[in-house]
Amino acid sequence: SRGGAARTSPTASAPTTVALIADFGNCGPGAQRVADMIDTWDVAAVATAGDNTYDDDPACTPFTDSVGDFYGDYVEDPAGPRFWPALGNHDYENANAGLAAYRSYFSYLSTEADPQQRWYDVKVGNVNLFVLDNDAPDAELAAQQAWLREGLAAPHADDPSTWNVVIFHKPAFTSASHEDEVAMRPDAGWDYRGWGADIVIAGHQHVYEDVVVDGMHYVTAGIATNGLERGGCDDELTSGSRLCLTGVEGALRLVATPASLTLDYRQPSDAGDVVLDVISLSR
Repeated sequence: SRGGAARTSPTASAPTTVALIADFGNCGPGAQRVADMIDTWDVAAVATAGDNTYDDDPACTPFTDSVGDFYGDYVEDPAGPRFWPALGNHDYENANAGLAAYRSYFSYLSTEADPQQRWYDVKVGNVNLFVLDNDAPDAELAAQQAWLREGLAAPHADDPSTWNVVIFHKPAFTSASHEDEVAMRPDAGWDYRGWGADIVIAGHQHVYEDVVVDGMHYVTAGIATNGLERGGCDDELTSGSRLCLTGVEGALRLVATPASLTLDYRQPSDAGDVVLDVISLSR
């Protein structure tokens, strides 16, 4: 398993580093390269934007292998779990996967917001992660809206030094092959910016992209393995897209201080990390 030595929890005044990956669960050599890169970052936690497993390799058991072989030390840290996943469509649909297997492996996820552990929030140093399930039925999307609105209001009131990161699988705005998840857009009732979110991160498309809409960055978190590349970015990017990268394995590195939140998209290489994009937010 991966993850390195146990680390002390960051204090609110010290920088917090979080890795965020998406679409990685095929047990491929690219997943190992990305995991090895993340090991060098000394992160407080690893979060995902879904598709923690795929079924294209019968030797790659969902979650126990697709996650555990690469990030097991984060899941099983003696000091407490440091791996925070979101559900993706493959986590639901693939052979030997499904919600029951997901919940069995990630049994530590909170049931406070949802008894089935599909959406939850967790504080990691200066970062509040709000993890949603965009594949939930419409009525439960409405319940998540109410929960998110209430939850986003609380952290800044309790501790204005924290940053609110919203995560789900299918991006609301995208230039790639799958259609936009319009049910997760602001005009569908998700007032992320107005409620207090600082950034929204998704996966699903196997591209890295940053779409800026009304001042909010909607990031698609790339692909954290190899062998799952597909069509990629359209020739004509969607409105607000400032960058779209196709077929580049990597991970997001989030570094948060009370005054700033920096997101780097990094690609592993033998010579060290290659920084492909940087998003900087400040107060």
